[in-house]
Amino acid sequence: MDDDPEYMDMMQNSQVEKILKASKQKKKNQIKLLLLGAGESGKSTVLKQMRLLHKNGFSEQEKLQYKNIIWADMIGSMQTLIIQARKLGIRLNCDDPASDLYPYKRKVLEYKPLEGVDTSAAGGMSFLKNFVIKYSENSAHKRRLRSTGKVNTGWEETEESGDMETIGSATPNKENYTKISEEEDAGDGDAQTLLKDYMEELNGTTTVNGSIHKKPRRIRKYSKYEIAEAINKLWENDEGIKKCFDKSNLFQIEGSAPYFFEKSIEYASEDYRCTDEDILKGRIKTTGITETNFNINGIKFQILDAGGQRSERKKWMHCFQDITCTCFVLAVSEYDEVLFEDERVNRMHEAIMLFESLCNSRWFANTPFILFLNKVDLLKDKVRRSPLRKYFPDYKGKSNDVEDVLQYFEKLFLSLNHTNKPIYVHRTCATDTKSMQFVLTAVTDMLISQNLKNSGIF
Repeated sequence: MDDDPEYMDMMQNSQVEKILKASKQKKKNQIKLLLLGAGESGKSTVLKQMRLLHKNGFSEQEKLQYKNIIWADMIGSMQTLIIQARKLGIRLNCDDPASDLYPYKRKVLEYKPLEGVDTSAAGGMSFLKNFVIKYSENSAHKRRLRSTGKVNTGWEETEESGDMETIGSATPNKENYTKISEEEDAGDGDAQTLLKDYMEELNGTTTVNGSIHKKPRRIRKYSKYEIAEAINKLWENDEGIKKCFDKSNLFQIEGSAPYFFEKSIEYASEDYRCTDEDILKGRIKTTGITETNFNINGIKFQILDAGGQRSERKKWMHCFQDITCTCFVLAVSEYDEVLFEDERVNRMHEAIMLFESLCNSRWFANTPFILFLNKVDLLKDKVRRSPLRKYFPDYKGKSNDVEDVLQYFEKLFLSLNHTNKPIYVHRTCATDTKSMQFVLTAVTDMLISQNLKNSGIF
Protein backbone atom coordinates (compact mmCIF):
# COMPACT_ATOMS: atom_id res chain seq x y z
CA MET A 1 0.00 0.00 0.00
CA ASP A 2 2.93 2.33 0.70
CA ASP A 3 3.76 2.19 -3.00
CA ASP A 4 0.24 3.17 -4.05
CA PRO A 5 0.27 6.92 -4.99
CA GLU A 6 -3.51 7.22 -4.61
CA TYR A 7 -3.40 5.69 -1.13
CA MET A 8 -0.56 8.03 -0.10
CA ASP A 9 -2.48 11.06 -1.37
CA MET A 10 -5.56 9.94 0.53
CA MET A 11 -3.56 9.55 3.76
CA GLN A 12 -1.95 12.97 3.34
CA ASN A 13 -5.32 14.59 2.73
CA SER A 14 -6.68 12.87 5.81
CA GLN A 15 -3.83 14.23 7.92
CA VAL A 16 -4.39 17.75 6.57
CA GLU A 17 -8.10 17.50 7.39
CA LYS A 18 -7.27 16.39 10.94
CA ILE A 19 -4.90 19.32 11.39
CA LEU A 20 -7.46 21.79 10.05
CA LYS A 21 -10.18 20.33 12.26
CA ALA A 22 -7.92 20.49 15.32
CA SER A 23 -7.03 24.09 14.47
CA LYS A 24 -10.71 25.03 14.18
CA GLN A 25 -11.47 23.29 17.46
CA LYS A 26 -8.63 25.17 19.17
CA LYS A 27 -9.86 28.52 17.83
CA LYS A 28 -13.37 27.61 18.92
CA ASN A 29 -12.15 27.03 22.47
CA GLN A 30 -9.85 30.06 22.76
CA ILE A 31 -10.51 33.79 22.73
CA LYS A 32 -7.72 36.36 22.71
CA LEU A 33 -8.79 39.84 23.83
CA LEU A 34 -6.47 42.83 23.58
CA LEU A 35 -7.01 45.79 25.93
CA LEU A 36 -5.73 49.06 24.48
CA GLY A 37 -6.12 52.76 25.18
CA ALA A 38 -4.18 55.85 26.23
CA GLY A 39 -2.53 56.01 29.64
CA GLU A 40 -4.86 56.22 32.67
CA SER A 41 -7.97 55.42 30.61
CA GLY A 42 -9.00 52.58 32.94
CA LYS A 43 -7.82 49.49 31.02
CA SER A 44 -6.30 47.82 34.05
CA THR A 45 -9.44 48.52 36.08
CA VAL A 46 -11.49 46.68 33.44
CA LEU A 47 -9.08 43.76 33.80
CA LYS A 48 -9.45 43.86 37.59
CA GLN A 49 -13.22 43.59 37.17
CA MET A 50 -12.73 40.55 34.93
CA ARG A 51 -10.65 38.97 37.67
CA LEU A 52 -13.35 39.66 40.25
CA LEU A 53 -15.93 38.10 37.95
CA HIS A 54 -13.95 35.06 36.80
CA LYS A 55 -10.84 34.53 38.98
CA ASN A 56 -11.81 34.87 42.65
CA GLY A 57 -10.53 38.42 43.03
CA PHE A 58 -7.20 39.42 44.57
CA SER A 59 -4.64 37.63 46.73
CA GLU A 60 -3.53 38.76 50.19
CA GLN A 61 -0.17 39.76 48.72
CA GLU A 62 -1.88 42.02 46.18
CA LYS A 63 -3.97 43.62 48.93
CA LEU A 64 -0.79 44.43 50.84
CA GLN A 65 0.81 45.84 47.70
CA TYR A 66 -2.11 48.14 47.01
CA LYS A 67 -2.31 49.29 50.62
CA ASN A 68 1.26 50.58 50.34
CA ILE A 69 0.78 52.15 46.93
CA ILE A 70 -2.46 53.84 47.99
CA TRP A 71 -0.75 55.23 51.10
CA ALA A 72 2.05 56.83 49.09
CA ASP A 73 -0.36 58.10 46.41
CA MET A 74 -2.65 59.64 49.01
CA ILE A 75 0.17 61.66 50.58
CA GLY A 76 1.61 62.68 47.23
CA SER A 77 -1.83 63.82 46.07
CA MET A 78 -2.40 66.04 49.12
CA GLN A 79 1.08 67.55 48.74
CA THR A 80 0.28 68.25 45.09
CA LEU A 81 -2.94 70.09 46.00
CA ILE A 82 -1.18 72.28 48.57
CA ILE A 83 1.60 73.22 46.16
CA GLN A 84 -0.66 73.71 43.12
CA ALA A 85 -3.04 75.92 45.14
CA ARG A 86 -0.28 78.47 45.62
CA LYS A 87 0.67 78.25 41.95
CA LEU A 88 -2.97 78.86 40.94
CA GLY A 89 -3.44 81.68 43.45
CA ILE A 90 -5.97 79.76 45.54
CA ARG A 91 -6.01 80.83 49.17
CA LEU A 92 -5.90 77.91 51.61
CA ASN A 93 -7.13 78.12 55.20
CA CYS A 94 -4.04 76.16 56.23
CA ASP A 95 -1.80 78.94 54.86
CA ASP A 96 -2.67 81.10 57.87
CA PRO A 97 -0.23 80.38 60.75
CA ALA A 98 -3.04 81.23 63.17
CA SER A 99 -5.32 78.58 61.68
CA ASP A 100 -5.89 75.24 63.41
CA LEU A 101 -5.14 73.64 60.04
CA TYR A 102 -1.65 75.14 59.69
CA PRO A 103 0.13 72.35 61.67
CA TYR A 104 -1.55 69.73 59.48
CA LYS A 105 -0.11 71.34 56.36
CA ARG A 106 3.36 71.22 57.92
CA LYS A 107 3.05 67.51 58.66
CA VAL A 108 1.89 66.64 55.14
CA LEU A 109 4.59 68.66 53.39
CA GLU A 110 7.39 67.32 55.58
CA TYR A 111 6.40 63.69 55.09
CA LYS A 112 7.96 61.78 52.18
CA PRO A 113 5.35 59.83 50.18
CA LEU A 114 7.35 56.59 50.20
CA GLU A 115 8.43 56.87 53.83
CA GLY A 116 5.63 54.69 55.18
CA VAL A 117 5.84 52.04 52.47
CA ASP A 118 6.87 48.55 53.54
CA THR A 119 8.84 47.37 50.49
CA SER A 120 8.76 43.75 51.63
CA ALA A 121 4.96 43.78 51.79
CA ALA A 122 4.75 45.77 48.56
CA GLY A 123 6.68 43.16 46.62
CA GLY A 124 10.16 44.63 46.89
CA MET A 125 11.88 47.45 45.07
CA SER A 126 11.30 45.86 41.66
CA PHE A 127 7.56 46.32 42.22
CA LEU A 128 8.01 49.95 43.25
CA LYS A 129 10.58 50.88 40.59
CA ASN A 130 8.16 52.36 38.06
CA PHE A 131 5.83 53.72 40.73
CA VAL A 132 8.58 55.91 42.19
CA ILE A 133 9.08 57.64 38.82
CA LYS A 134 6.14 59.98 39.41
CA TYR A 135 7.73 61.23 42.61
CA SER A 136 11.28 61.52 41.28
CA GLU A 137 10.76 62.95 37.79
CA ASN A 138 8.98 66.26 38.20
CA SER A 139 10.14 67.80 34.97
CA ALA A 140 7.68 67.61 32.09
CA HIS A 141 10.65 67.68 29.71
CA LYS A 142 12.09 64.57 31.37
CA ARG A 143 8.74 62.79 31.09
CA ARG A 144 8.51 63.60 27.38
CA LEU A 145 12.01 62.30 26.73
CA ARG A 146 11.24 59.19 28.73
CA SER A 147 8.02 58.63 26.80
CA THR A 148 9.34 58.80 23.23
CA GLY A 149 12.20 61.26 22.99
CA LYS A 150 10.07 63.54 20.84
CA VAL A 151 6.75 65.32 20.80
CA ASN A 152 3.44 64.12 19.31
CA THR A 153 4.15 60.45 18.81
CA GLY A 154 1.85 57.53 19.44
CA TRP A 155 3.01 54.17 18.14
CA GLU A 156 4.49 53.43 14.75
CA GLU A 157 4.43 50.48 12.38
CA THR A 158 8.02 50.41 11.20
CA GLU A 159 9.53 49.41 7.91
CA GLU A 160 10.51 46.09 9.46
CA SER A 161 6.86 45.28 10.07
CA GLY A 162 6.13 45.69 6.40
CA ASP A 163 4.27 48.94 6.60
CA MET A 164 5.53 52.52 6.51
CA GLU A 165 2.27 53.83 7.92
CA THR A 166 2.83 56.22 10.84
CA ILE A 167 0.46 55.57 13.67
CA GLY A 168 -0.83 57.59 16.58
CA SER A 169 0.25 61.17 16.00
CA ALA A 170 -1.20 63.14 18.85
CA THR A 171 -1.63 66.43 17.02
CA PRO A 172 -5.37 67.00 16.39
CA ASN A 173 -6.77 68.46 13.21
CA LYS A 174 -6.47 72.21 13.70
CA GLU A 175 -9.73 72.79 11.85
CA ASN A 176 -11.74 70.75 14.35
CA TYR A 177 -9.96 70.88 17.66
CA THR A 178 -8.54 73.63 19.78
CA LYS A 179 -4.94 73.44 20.83
CA ILE A 180 -4.13 73.55 24.51
CA SER A 181 -1.40 75.67 25.99
CA GLU A 182 2.09 75.17 24.58
CA GLU A 183 3.95 76.67 27.49
CA GLU A 184 7.25 74.86 27.97
CA ASP A 185 7.74 73.24 31.39
CA ALA A 186 6.98 76.43 33.30
CA GLY A 187 4.54 74.61 35.53
CA ASP A 188 7.01 72.08 36.88
CA GLY A 189 9.69 74.64 37.56
CA ASP A 190 7.17 76.83 39.37
CA ALA A 191 5.95 73.87 41.42
CA GLN A 192 9.46 73.03 42.54
CA THR A 193 10.13 76.66 43.48
CA LEU A 194 6.87 76.79 45.41
CA LEU A 195 7.71 73.61 47.30
CA LYS A 196 11.09 75.12 48.22
CA ASP A 197 9.37 78.33 49.36
CA TYR A 198 6.87 76.37 51.41
CA MET A 199 9.56 74.36 53.15
CA GLU A 200 11.53 77.54 53.93
CA GLU A 201 8.41 79.03 55.51
CA LEU A 202 7.74 75.91 57.53
CA ASN A 203 11.34 75.51 58.66
CA GLY A 204 11.88 79.18 59.39
CA THR A 205 14.67 79.46 56.81
CA THR A 206 15.53 82.07 54.23
CA THR A 207 17.85 82.02 51.26
CA VAL A 208 20.09 85.07 50.79
CA ASN A 209 22.63 85.17 47.96
CA GLY A 210 22.53 81.40 47.79
CA SER A 211 23.18 81.01 51.53
CA ILE A 212 20.57 79.36 53.73
CA HIS A 213 19.86 81.02 57.07
CA LYS A 214 17.97 78.64 59.32
CA LYS A 215 16.37 78.98 62.72
CA PRO A 216 16.98 75.90 64.86
CA ARG A 217 13.96 73.59 64.98
CA ARG A 218 13.49 70.13 66.38
CA ILE A 219 13.10 67.57 63.61
CA ARG A 220 10.19 65.27 64.30
CA LYS A 221 9.16 62.01 62.69
CA TYR A 222 5.39 61.71 62.42
CA SER A 223 3.40 58.52 62.88
CA LYS A 224 1.19 57.18 60.10
CA TYR A 225 -1.87 58.06 62.17
CA GLU A 226 -0.73 61.70 62.51
CA ILE A 227 -0.27 61.96 58.74
CA ALA A 228 -3.61 60.28 58.05
CA GLU A 229 -5.35 62.65 60.47
CA ALA A 230 -3.67 65.66 58.85
CA ILE A 231 -4.86 64.59 55.40
CA ASN A 232 -8.38 63.98 56.65
CA LYS A 233 -8.57 67.35 58.44
CA LEU A 234 -7.27 69.28 55.43
CA TRP A 235 -9.67 67.58 53.03
CA GLU A 236 -12.71 67.94 55.26
CA ASN A 237 -12.11 71.48 56.55
CA ASP A 238 -10.01 73.47 54.06
CA GLU A 239 -12.28 74.85 51.34
CA GLY A 240 -9.28 75.89 49.26
CA ILE A 241 -8.07 72.29 48.98
CA LYS A 242 -11.34 71.18 47.38
CA LYS A 243 -11.40 74.27 45.18
CA CYS A 244 -7.94 73.34 43.96
CA PHE A 245 -9.03 69.77 43.22
CA ASP A 246 -11.86 71.16 41.09
CA LYS A 247 -9.12 72.58 38.86
CA SER A 248 -7.15 69.32 38.73
CA ASN A 249 -7.38 69.23 34.94
CA LEU A 250 -4.57 71.82 35.03
CA PHE A 251 -2.07 69.48 36.72
CA GLN A 252 -1.38 65.80 37.40
CA ILE A 253 -3.13 64.09 40.31
CA GLU A 254 -4.84 60.75 40.93
CA GLY A 255 -8.54 61.00 40.07
CA SER A 256 -9.52 58.82 43.04
CA ALA A 257 -7.71 61.05 45.55
CA PRO A 258 -10.92 62.24 47.32
CA TYR A 259 -11.94 58.62 47.96
CA PHE A 260 -8.58 57.90 49.59
CA PHE A 261 -8.54 61.17 51.57
CA GLU A 262 -11.85 60.22 53.18
CA LYS A 263 -10.48 56.80 54.20
CA SER A 264 -7.05 58.03 55.29
CA ILE A 265 -7.51 57.06 58.97
CA GLU A 266 -8.34 53.47 57.96
CA TYR A 267 -5.19 53.18 55.82
CA ALA A 268 -3.03 54.18 58.80
CA SER A 269 -4.00 51.01 60.67
CA GLU A 270 -1.47 48.19 60.43
CA ASP A 271 -4.34 45.68 60.44
CA TYR A 272 -6.20 47.24 57.52
CA ARG A 273 -6.52 45.15 54.35
CA CYS A 274 -7.61 46.75 51.11
CA THR A 275 -11.14 46.08 49.90
CA ASP A 276 -11.97 45.26 46.29
CA GLU A 277 -13.15 48.86 45.86
CA ASP A 278 -9.81 50.18 47.15
CA ILE A 279 -7.95 48.07 44.60
CA LEU A 280 -10.29 49.07 41.78
CA LYS A 281 -9.68 52.75 42.56
CA GLY A 282 -5.95 52.34 43.21
CA ARG A 283 -3.59 52.64 40.29
CA ILE A 284 -0.29 51.04 39.39
CA LYS A 285 1.00 52.04 35.97
CA THR A 286 0.99 49.10 33.54
CA THR A 287 4.44 48.55 32.07
CA GLY A 288 4.94 46.15 29.19
CA ILE A 289 2.18 43.67 28.44
CA THR A 290 0.48 41.66 31.17
CA GLU A 291 -1.36 38.43 30.39
CA THR A 292 -4.31 37.06 32.34
CA ASN A 293 -6.00 33.73 31.57
CA PHE A 294 -9.26 32.25 32.75
CA ASN A 295 -11.91 29.78 31.56
CA ILE A 296 -15.55 30.57 30.92
CA ASN A 297 -17.86 27.66 30.06
CA GLY A 298 -14.94 25.59 28.80
CA ILE A 299 -13.51 28.39 26.65
CA LYS A 300 -10.06 29.78 27.42
CA PHE A 301 -9.86 33.57 27.57
CA GLN A 302 -6.46 35.18 27.14
CA ILE A 303 -6.55 38.88 28.11
CA LEU A 304 -3.60 41.07 27.15
CA ASP A 305 -3.34 44.44 28.91
CA ALA A 306 -0.85 46.75 27.21
CA GLY A 307 0.58 49.82 28.96
CA GLY A 308 -0.99 52.96 27.50
CA GLN A 309 1.77 55.54 28.00
CA ARG A 310 3.68 56.43 24.85
CA SER A 311 6.85 54.69 25.99
CA GLU A 312 4.90 51.42 26.25
CA ARG A 313 3.26 51.47 22.80
CA LYS A 314 6.36 50.32 20.93
CA LYS A 315 5.81 46.94 22.62
CA TRP A 316 2.24 46.55 21.38
CA MET A 317 2.96 44.84 18.05
CA HIS A 318 4.33 41.80 19.89
CA CYS A 319 0.75 40.84 20.79
CA PHE A 320 -1.16 41.86 17.66
CA GLN A 321 -1.41 38.42 16.03
CA ASP A 322 -4.42 36.10 16.26
CA ILE A 323 -6.52 38.63 18.17
CA THR A 324 -10.20 37.71 18.48
CA CYS A 325 -11.26 41.19 19.49
CA THR A 326 -9.73 44.52 20.53
CA CYS A 327 -11.18 46.48 23.43
CA PHE A 328 -10.31 50.18 23.38
CA VAL A 329 -10.92 51.99 26.67
CA LEU A 330 -11.62 55.73 26.46
CA ALA A 331 -11.79 57.99 29.51
CA VAL A 332 -14.61 60.34 28.44
CA SER A 333 -14.08 62.55 31.50
CA GLU A 334 -10.56 63.54 30.46
CA TYR A 335 -11.46 65.88 27.60
CA ASP A 336 -9.98 68.85 29.48
CA GLU A 337 -6.88 67.10 30.88
CA VAL A 338 -3.31 66.77 29.61
CA LEU A 339 -0.99 63.79 29.30
CA PHE A 340 1.28 62.91 32.19
CA GLU A 341 4.12 62.28 29.74
CA ASP A 342 3.58 65.46 27.70
CA GLU A 343 1.59 68.29 29.28
CA ARG A 344 1.29 70.09 25.94
CA VAL A 345 -1.09 67.42 24.61
CA ASN A 346 -4.77 67.04 25.48
CA ARG A 347 -5.64 63.50 26.60
CA MET A 348 -8.76 63.23 24.47
CA HIS A 349 -6.94 64.45 21.37
CA GLU A 350 -4.33 61.77 21.98
CA ALA A 351 -7.01 59.10 22.37
CA ILE A 352 -8.74 60.18 19.14
CA MET A 353 -5.58 59.86 17.07
CA LEU A 354 -4.62 56.61 18.74
CA PHE A 355 -8.03 55.01 18.19
CA GLU A 356 -8.20 56.09 14.56
CA SER A 357 -4.77 54.67 13.77
CA LEU A 358 -5.43 51.37 15.56
CA CYS A 359 -8.92 50.91 14.17
CA ASN A 360 -7.71 51.35 10.59
CA SER A 361 -4.39 49.55 10.95
CA ARG A 362 -3.70 46.54 8.75
CA TRP A 363 -3.12 44.53 11.93
CA PHE A 364 -6.83 44.81 12.76
CA ALA A 365 -8.34 44.79 9.27
CA ASN A 366 -10.86 42.08 10.19
CA THR A 367 -10.83 42.40 13.96
CA PRO A 368 -14.01 43.63 15.67
CA PHE A 369 -13.59 46.46 18.18
CA ILE A 370 -15.26 47.07 21.51
CA LEU A 371 -15.25 50.71 22.61
CA PHE A 372 -15.70 51.40 26.31
CA LEU A 373 -16.75 55.00 27.00
CA ASN A 374 -15.28 54.84 30.49
CA LYS A 375 -15.38 57.07 33.59
CA VAL A 376 -18.97 58.12 32.95
CA ASP A 377 -19.34 58.74 36.70
CA LEU A 378 -16.57 61.36 36.63
CA LEU A 379 -17.99 62.89 33.45
CA LYS A 380 -21.26 63.73 35.23
CA ASP A 381 -19.41 66.01 37.63
CA LYS A 382 -16.94 67.31 35.05
CA VAL A 383 -19.46 68.72 32.54
CA ARG A 384 -20.97 70.97 35.23
CA ARG A 385 -17.73 72.85 35.80
CA SER A 386 -15.74 72.44 32.57
CA PRO A 387 -17.59 73.19 29.29
CA LEU A 388 -16.82 70.63 26.58
CA ARG A 389 -17.16 73.28 23.87
CA LYS A 390 -14.02 75.00 25.17
CA TYR A 391 -11.99 71.98 24.00
CA PHE A 392 -14.23 70.75 21.15
CA PRO A 393 -15.76 73.83 19.46
CA ASP A 394 -17.84 71.71 17.08
CA TYR A 395 -19.89 70.28 19.97
CA LYS A 396 -23.50 71.46 19.52
CA GLY A 397 -25.22 69.80 22.48
CA LYS A 398 -26.18 71.23 25.86
CA SER A 399 -23.16 72.32 27.87
CA ASN A 400 -23.99 70.32 31.00
CA ASP A 401 -25.94 67.41 29.49
CA VAL A 402 -24.11 64.11 30.04
CA GLU A 403 -26.23 62.25 27.49
CA ASP A 404 -25.45 64.83 24.78
CA VAL A 405 -21.74 64.63 25.59
CA LEU A 406 -21.71 60.82 25.45
CA GLN A 407 -23.58 60.80 22.14
CA TYR A 408 -21.09 63.32 20.76
CA PHE A 409 -18.07 61.18 21.64
CA GLU A 410 -19.76 57.98 20.47
CA LYS A 411 -20.50 59.48 17.04
CA LEU A 412 -17.03 61.02 16.87
CA PHE A 413 -15.23 57.74 17.51
CA LEU A 414 -17.50 55.69 15.27
CA SER A 415 -16.78 58.15 12.45
CA LEU A 416 -13.07 57.32 12.76
CA ASN A 417 -13.71 53.77 11.52
CA HIS A 418 -12.84 53.72 7.81
CA THR A 419 -13.29 49.94 7.51
CA ASN A 420 -16.29 47.61 7.52
CA LYS A 421 -15.44 46.12 10.90
CA PRO A 422 -18.11 46.23 13.60
CA ILE A 423 -17.58 48.45 16.66
CA TYR A 424 -19.58 47.65 19.78
CA VAL A 425 -19.97 50.60 22.16
CA HIS A 426 -20.56 50.33 25.91
CA ARG A 427 -20.78 53.11 28.50
CA THR A 428 -18.89 52.13 31.61
CA CYS A 429 -17.73 53.09 35.05
CA ALA A 430 -14.89 50.61 35.47
CA THR A 431 -14.82 51.04 39.26
CA ASP A 432 -18.52 50.13 39.63
CA THR A 433 -18.51 46.35 40.07
CA LYS A 434 -22.26 45.79 39.63
CA SER A 435 -22.58 47.69 36.34
CA MET A 436 -19.29 46.29 35.01
CA GLN A 437 -20.40 42.71 35.68
CA PHE A 438 -23.44 43.34 33.49
CA VAL A 439 -21.33 44.86 30.70
CA LEU A 440 -18.60 42.20 30.87
CA THR A 441 -21.14 39.37 30.81
CA ALA A 442 -22.71 40.86 27.67
CA VAL A 443 -19.27 41.30 26.08
CA THR A 444 -18.24 37.75 26.98
CA ASP A 445 -21.41 36.26 25.45
CA MET A 446 -20.85 38.29 22.28
CA LEU A 447 -17.23 37.16 22.00
CA ILE A 448 -18.11 33.49 22.46
CA SER A 449 -20.87 33.72 19.84
CA GLN A 450 -18.58 35.59 17.42
CA ASN A 451 -15.78 33.10 17.95
CA LEU A 452 -17.99 30.09 17.27
CA LYS A 453 -19.16 31.74 14.06
CA ASN A 454 -15.64 32.59 12.89
CA SER A 455 -14.27 29.13 13.72
CA GLY A 456 -16.47 27.62 11.04
CA ILE A 457 -17.83 24.99 13.42
CA PHE A 458 -21.31 26.53 13.46
